[in-house]
Amino acid sequence: MCENVFMANTRSATFSVRLKPATKRRLAKLAKDSGRSANFLISDAVESYVADQERLRAEIRRADRQVKSGHYIKHEDMKAWLLSWGTKHELPPPKCVCGKAHGNEGRW
Repeated sequence: MCENVFMANTRSATFSVRLKPATKRRLAKLAKDSGRSANFLISDAVESYVADQERLRAEIRRADRQVKSGHYIKHEDMKAWLLSWGTKHELPPPKCVCGKAHGNEGRW
């Protein structure tokens, strides 16, 4: 059950989490060394993780829409291009399978 608490003029909710004993010890050391509370470090880590996951899922949805609309580069073409880097026969950047220029070619 979450309860609303107030900290430093910021509304927050209490949340319980289970940690392995070794992780709890490492967290306590990090808190001491950084001069921050373990609660602050955990809250900061969760905020960062949630933001990263939201961005990742948004990018996956965007990429899925691009693939479904026929705008992507074939794996084999991308692999061949990347493997050609630094060789005497470097390939030009691969093109979208739709055949249209999208303004991204050459901006890798």
